[in-house]
Order: sequence, then C-alpha cells, then structure tokens
Amino acid sequence: MSWIAEFFDDVYLDFMQYYRGEEATRQEALFIQKALGISPGKRVLDVACGHGRHMAHMPRDSVVGVDINVKYLKYAKRFGDVVAGDVRNPPFRRGAFHGAYIMHSTLGMFGPEADLEILTWLSGIIKPGGRLLVDVANKAKIEDIYAALGETWNFWISAGPYRVLSTAHYNPLHSKIREVRQIYKAGKYLGERVLELTLYGLGELRIMLSTVGFVVEAAYGDFNGEEYRRGSDRLIVVAMKTSGVSKALEEAVKWTK
Repeated sequence: MSWIAEFFDDVYLDFMQYYRGEEATRQEALFIQKALGISPGKRVLDVACGHGRHMAHMPRDSVVGVDINVKYLKYAKRFGDVVAGDVRNPPFRRGAFHGAYIMHSTLGMFGPEADLEILTWLSGIIKPGGRLLVDVANKAKIEDIYAALGETWNFWISAGPYRVLSTAHYNPLHSKIREVRQIYKAGKYLGERVLELTLYGLGELRIMLSTVGFVVEAAYGDFNGEEYRRGSDRLIVVAMKTSGVSKALEEAVKWTK
C-alpha cells in the first residue's frame, strides 16, 4: 500500500475538521472563486476533491470533484457532482471545464514525472482562456529552515483535540520532504503516518506550466490575497490556459516511446 492510501484515512478526515476548519475553508473557497472567475454557467474541476471541503462553499452546480478515494467521495457528493478517478489521468473530454484548482500540495505527492502528467491532462480539459490555481508548500521557506536547522527537524501541529509531533527530513538534491507524524487525540496515541512531497519553487512551476500551455498571471503567499514572498507558508499560483502542449514536450514524449 502506498503512503497516500495510508495517510488519507478516517483520522485525517477528522483531523482536517479542526486543522482547516469552517472559516479557513470558506476563505480559501472564496479566494478560489475570485481567482478562477467562477460564475453562473461556468464549470470548474476540483482536482483531488477529497471529502469536498472546498466544494461545500462553492456556488451550486459550478464545481465537479474528482478523487480516487471512494470513501471520501461519499461526503463530497453532498455538495455537487463527483467522479471517481485518478487525477493523473482524469476521465474528462478536452475543453470540458472553464478552470480547475488543485489544492493542499496534491501537486507534489506523485513525483515530478507524474506531476507534469497531471498538468498536461489539465491543460487538455481546460478551455483556452480558462484558469488553473495550484496551491503547494513554499519550497523557499522550507529550504531556509533546512539551511538553519539541517536535514532533520521536529515541530508540533495543534488542531482542536489533536497534537501531532512531526519529524521532517528534507533532501535538497531531489527537493523532497518526508514527514513522519506521531498523532495524538485527547492524549491518546493514534499511530504514525508518513507524508512525502516533491517541492516546487515559483520558477519551477512557471516552467512546468508554460510547457503545457499555461501563462502564470499571479503568485500569492496566502488565501487572504497576500503577495508571495520567500517566507510565505504557501505558494499559490494562478495561470491562464493559452495553448496546447509545447512542441518540445510532444517531441520528448515521441522520443521515449
């Protein structure tokens, strides 16, 4: 079983109700609506929608959710249409959506090759002129922590009754961070979970997006609209779909076959 299947369980679902509660989720959803220009008649895709945390605060019939976790989709379908599918190969026709958003470092969970594959598919299903929002952990801030503390450091995460001791390991050669989390709820130990991410900087995301036909329009450091800075917790990029996959990428794919 992959770390992803083990990580996104009932404990994570409960933890998120406290970690990113109703008010924080509503603020994120409003930011997404504004960034993507969601309005009546426009349909956008929630990539890896999970239990529908953001769908719950979107205009009705404006968002379709896709996720591979069928158990989470049972919750998400209360807020709109959902589809069970792998985000690395979403089951939608070309130009099906006016925009899409991929949140909470989902881009980064599968590795560089698969992440570029995800962006390529999203380029295909978003109409020209549509927008894509990508939210990832801020690589620059994590690299500054690495420079100050070394390759391993510990920190606590508190959320409602939860206390989580996280031990982070950063590999700068591969831009990968691995967190081993010891989870406690109301003083009771619930076990260990592992999170692994490939991190991307603003320049790297710009190149990846441009390769598959997007132009970056803005970068933010928070869902309150704060401009992106090196010390921001998040890197939130908004990009517009302008064209198809670049000739260079097409030739590279042909060459590997």
